Amino acid sequence: MSRAAGLLLLCGALLVPGCIQPDPTPRFTPAWEAFDPTEEGWVATTQALLCADCQFHNLYSRPLPERNLSAEAAAATAIRPPQLDLFAPDVLAWILKNDTADKDVVLHLGDATNLATTGEFRRFVETMDVSPKPWFMAPGNHDIYYFGVYATQDTELLKAAAYHSGESMDKGHFIRLYVAALLRQDEPSCAALSQALGLALRPGASLAQAAARVPASFEWHAGDDAPGLLDRICWRIDEEQPWRSFILQSVGLGRNDLRAIRVFLLDSCQYSRRPARAPNAWRSYPVDLNCGLTGEMLPDQLRKIREWLEPRSHGTAFLCHHPFEVLAPRSRTNLGWLWREYRIAMMVTAHTHGGYFAHHDLGGEHDHIELNIGSTSDWPMEWRTLQGFTNPDQEKIYIRSTRNMLVDVLRKRGGFFLRDWEIPLDAPDEYRSYKQGESAQGLLVSYYLGAHFTPYWLRPPRTRANQAARDTEEQVKDTLLWTYYRLVRDFPTGPDWKPAWPGECRNDRDVLDLIESVHKRGSLDQKIRFLVELDAFERSRSTRDPETGASTNDTRERYKISQAAWASRFMAAQGRRLRVEDDLINVGWKTSKAEEFKGDK
Repeated sequence: MSRAAGLLLLCGALLVPGCIQPDPTPRFTPAWEAFDPTEEGWVATTQALLCADCQFHNLYSRPLPERNLSAEAAAATAIRPPQLDLFAPDVLAWILKNDTADKDVVLHLGDATNLATTGEFRRFVETMDVSPKPWFMAPGNHDIYYFGVYATQDTELLKAAAYHSGESMDKGHFIRLYVAALLRQDEPSCAALSQALGLALRPGASLAQAAARVPASFEWHAGDDAPGLLDRICWRIDEEQPWRSFILQSVGLGRNDLRAIRVFLLDSCQYSRRPARAPNAWRSYPVDLNCGLTGEMLPDQLRKIREWLEPRSHGTAFLCHHPFEVLAPRSRTNLGWLWREYRIAMMVTAHTHGGYFAHHDLGGEHDHIELNIGSTSDWPMEWRTLQGFTNPDQEKIYIRSTRNMLVDVLRKRGGFFLRDWEIPLDAPDEYRSYKQGESAQGLLVSYYLGAHFTPYWLRPPRTRANQAARDTEEQVKDTLLWTYYRLVRDFPTGPDWKPAWPGECRNDRDVLDLIESVHKRGSLDQKIRFLVELDAFERSRSTRDPETGASTNDTRERYKISQAAWASRFMAAQGRRLRVEDDLINVGWKTSKAEEFKGDK
C-alpha cells in the first residue's frame, strides 16, 4: 500500500463511524419466546413512530473543506445527491402524514440537521409540525457540532456553513430551540411544561423568541394522573462549556392511563471536553473525542437517569443517538450497569444509517437487546414503529418494533417512480453528476493530521475549502438549478396563484429563462441567492395542469419523493452500479434530448 493510500485510509477511519457487530455468542433472549398478544390478559400500549438521521442540509452553504470528492470517497454522506438534500424534508413530511394515523407519538433519535444551523433546525421543526401527533427527540451529533464531527472555534468556517441558514448552533442553543419547539405543541404535557416555565406560547410562535426565554437549567415532573405523554424533563446548560450540557426526557406510552412503557430519551452528545477533529498526539490523557465516532454521557446525566428509574424498570426502554458500543468506555460501563441492574427492556439507537439488532452480554441472566434504526434519507430510507404489550398477572412485558422501508411502501401504493420522471443519463442534473470533478488533492490528510500533530496549547490549524471543494459546490448548485427547472417546466404554476416570484419574474417562462441565465453567467454567490428565491417560490406555489385545470400538487409531491428515493439509491450504489433487484430504477432506459434544456450542460 502506498503512503498516500495509507493516509487516506486513516482519514476515512476518522470520518466514518466504527462498524458495530453483534455479540458473536448470543445467549438466551426473552424476545425469542412464543408470544401471542391476542391471548387473554395482554394489554397493548400506544404505538410510537421511530425515525432518525434525516439530516436536513443547508443547500445554500458556501464551499466547505469537507465537501469535496476525497471526503465523498471516505464517507458517502459527505456530499449527497442534490435531489436528496432538496427533497429530504418532503420524504419526512410524507412519512409523518401517511403513517401516523394509528400512532400516538413520534420519537426522533437525532441528527435532524446536518451542519447544525438554526435554519436547518427551523425547517426540521416545520416538517415535524406536519404530523398531527406530538413529537419528541434525543439530540444527535449533527444537531450540535459542525458537520457532526467537532466543536470548531473557527468563526469563518461556521459562517460559511450557516450562509443563508441563520447561525450555527452549540449545545445550549439547540436545547433552548428544542424546548421552545416542545412548548409550541398542542399536547397536554407540553402545555403543563409551558405553564411550569411561565412561558405561554401559542402553536406557531417564533422559535427564536421563545428560545431566548428558556432558562439555563430546569426540571419538571408531571403528576401521576396528569394527561399527556411527557413524564419528566430535565436540562442543564453550561454557558461556558456548552458541550457539557444535556437534556433528558421520559415519555410514557400507555393506554387508558396505563403507562406500561416509559421511554427515556438520553443525551449521548454530552462531552467532558470540547469535541475535536482528531485526538491530539501531544496529549496522552484526557483524550479529545470526535463526536462523529464516539458518544458520551457525564455523571450528572447518569445520576439523574438513576434517580428517575424505579427498582424494577423492566417496562423502560433507553433511546439515544449513538450506538451502545461507540459510547466512551466510562459512559458505556455506567449505562450498562443501569441497563442490567434496573432490568431495562431494551435500548434503541441510531447514527449508523444502516440499522441492525445487537445482543450485549452485560453479565445478567440473559442477553440485552439493542435495536439500531436506519435513516429516513439515506438508503434504505426506513422508519419503525414501537409498541409494548404487558401482562400484569404474569408480570411480563414484550416490545415489538416493525420496520418500514420507503420504497417498499411506495411501490405498494402505486403512482411513484414513473418512467418519465427519471433523470436521463447524460442530463446536467443526473443523479451522479455531483460526483464529477477533481479530488481534494491531499486536503483530508492536512485537515486531520494537522489537527493531530499540532500541540494542543497552540491555536488549532485553520483549513479552508480548496479549488476541488469550490468546484464540487458549484456543480451541486448547478444541479439544484436544473432540478427546479424540471419542477417548473413539468408542473406549471396555477394561473390564479400568486407565489413568491423570484427576481423580476411574473410567470413560469420568466423563471425558466432566469434559471438558464444564472446557470450560464452567474457567480457562485449569485446562484446561492437565486436558489434561496427559488426555494421560497416552490414552497409558496400551487400547480395545475394547463390543459385540464386539475390540481397537480399531489402528483408533484409524488415526483419529489421519487426523486429523493432514486437519488438515495444511486448514492448507496455509488452511481449506476445497481443490483439486479433494483428494478424500481429503470437503468439507462433513455437519454436526454438536445432540446431537454436550452442551457449549456
